[in-house]
Amino acid sequence: MLWRQQQLGFEARMGSYIDGHCHLDDASFDEDRDAVWERARAAGLVGAVLAGVSPETWGRQRALVSRYAGLVWTAGLHPCAVAGMSPVQIRTALDALPACFVGPNPARGLGELGLDTRLVEPASLDRQLPVFRHQLAIARDHALPIVLHLNGRGVHAAALSLLRADGLPNAGGMVHAYSGSAELVAEYVALGLHLSFAATVCRADARKVHRAVLSTPADRLLVETDCPDQSPPGCARRNEPQNLLVIADAIARIRSETSLLVLERSRRALIGIFPAAFPL
Repeated sequence: MLWRQQQLGFEARMGSYIDGHCHLDDASFDEDRDAVWERARAAGLVGAVLAGVSPETWGRQRALVSRYAGLVWTAGLHPCAVAGMSPVQIRTALDALPACFVGPNPARGLGELGLDTRLVEPASLDRQLPVFRHQLAIARDHALPIVLHLNGRGVHAAALSLLRADGLPNAGGMVHAYSGSAELVAEYVALGLHLSFAATVCRADARKVHRAVLSTPADRLLVETDCPDQSPPGCARRNEPQNLLVIADAIARIRSETSLLVLERSRRALIGIFPAAFPL
């Protein structure tokens, strides 16, 4: 694995790559965040999308964007955060959300928003659904791309139904860490969305995800780390942006392509989603 990472790092210096979804603001990076980003830059990364999950993260993300060149952020209420909030807390957060999209270093997209029945109680869907719809309306009103979190039984059918009924922003967006079936890929693509894949693709037994990777049109496929979570097999437990290369290599093997091609297409697609943020 070490040899493979070194080889990929050498290849990556031939290009400029973007981590499509990460949480570099996470507290696990507080002690060595500068070194983590330096390692990512050395591996060929020039940018990353920081995904917001709650009001507690929004301020940290805005600050990091001003500190590190190449970072952009999105602001949203994660469905797992929604599941643990009171109605008053939800209302306060939703009222504060639009302020993230103005001022210095504004958020360039809305997310994570979506649905989850795996990490939180399925009964909380009654609370998650109206928050999902409210955030989707904000994204349409502000012409912002969306970052969708969809995880668990029944969430893809529910999300697709809602997205068709309410409509998406013209800016489109992505389904991050895609976990749906290959058959549903075309439905998300038809709505104008991209599919982003994380380290699950590195598992030999993840046949459902492999089929989805093969079914995704080349220009709609994104690569992400979701760090510090979802570390690839053989890497340190805390995931880092530099592992984007390992994930891209797994995708490339599944699709019989080169990792350089996978990374470059993902970079171009992310520039298309966030043109004001990544004018590369």
